[in-house]
Amino acid sequence: MEPVVGVDVAKGSSVVQAFLKRNEPYGKMESISHGDGGFERLGELLAELQAETMINPIIVLEATGHYHRSLVAYLERSGWTYIIVNPLQSKRAKGTQLRKVKTDAADAWHLADMYYRGDVTLHRTWGESFMELQYVTRQHEFVTGMFVQAKLNTRALLDQVFPAYEKIFRDLFSVTSLKVLVRCLEGNVENLVEVIQEGAGKSHSKRWVEEKGERLGEVLLYWNGQPKSRSQSVALRGMVSLLLSFSEQLSELEKQMDEIASDLPEVELVKSIPGIGDKLAAAIVAEIGDVRQFKDAKQLVAFAGLDPGIFSSGKFTATSSRITKRGSKRLRRALYIAVQCGIRGSTNSKIRDYYDKKRNEGKPYKVVVIACANKLLHHVYAILSKCQPFQA
Repeated sequence: MEPVVGVDVAKGSSVVQAFLKRNEPYGKMESISHGDGGFERLGELLAELQAETMINPIIVLEATGHYHRSLVAYLERSGWTYIIVNPLQSKRAKGTQLRKVKTDAADAWHLADMYYRGDVTLHRTWGESFMELQYVTRQHEFVTGMFVQAKLNTRALLDQVFPAYEKIFRDLFSVTSLKVLVRCLEGNVENLVEVIQEGAGKSHSKRWVEEKGERLGEVLLYWNGQPKSRSQSVALRGMVSLLLSFSEQLSELEKQMDEIASDLPEVELVKSIPGIGDKLAAAIVAEIGDVRQFKDAKQLVAFAGLDPGIFSSGKFTATSSRITKRGSKRLRRALYIAVQCGIRGSTNSKIRDYYDKKRNEGKPYKVVVIACANKLLHHVYAILSKCQPFQA
């Protein structure tokens, strides 16, 4: 048997146990740090094992959030062969043991033993471009969530401090509107028309800018005569500044997203599906990665957690089945939104027809949308695997 090294990955360090063959450990268990010194020590151990057996060792580790990625990057640079195991499969295999032991050393031993038993199934990997896109799309989702919450808090404060301001701009949270609001709250009301003109640019006429300036002057004249809470005004200024900061971050992230997506033809292919725009396409491709790692569409559906969990035992068969939700929740969310965009106004006629068919059968709304997401994912797999745009 070939030599194997089991690695139990944790935050900042990993526990390593090498084996010459099954149940024959090589040396003692070691803990290495996720740094240059720790990785060098791992390289020395692998070189010793290779010299001892004259066979290249196999490194087996679990996918552990983002903690394993620095270790994987080192193994790729050094040319060592490694296998990333799905944590669900590892946990299921541990459950077959009679003794209940959970230690780092036992986990490292168990990973190597999984390989010797032939229970190892390769976990998915991401190319560098897909990984970069995944970082950006997830960060964009995170900042967008905070941006939405900040909008709600700002509107609540604005209703108490400056309620008449909502009638001036149609888009209350546009950059122009927020900059004007900051100036109003600070008491710096000079040259507000220039601020409006700068934000409007060429998208609005001079008359539109003048009308906004006149309306703003009337509102300010009335507002300055009203009693205001100092603490609420300070809180509102802080929230508006936070919104401007979030807006700048989102703009920068969207630029990075466009740059990375331009190097991935998969994004343009997914965008060919009606109802899917730039951000949704980038999020879907980032979470799927290289579609060639999936043997068929059913595997991709299972990866998204959209496959039904079937429960049948003896004569009992469950009358209803829920989706497993054991895959990527971000991919499920992106598909759910894509379906809603597709059925709105019959943007995606195929998905809309399928939606109407299931609704006419008496299915609840969410059940039908999930079924449409499953079908949409089959379309995504088809266009990515064939490298052909969507055809209505």
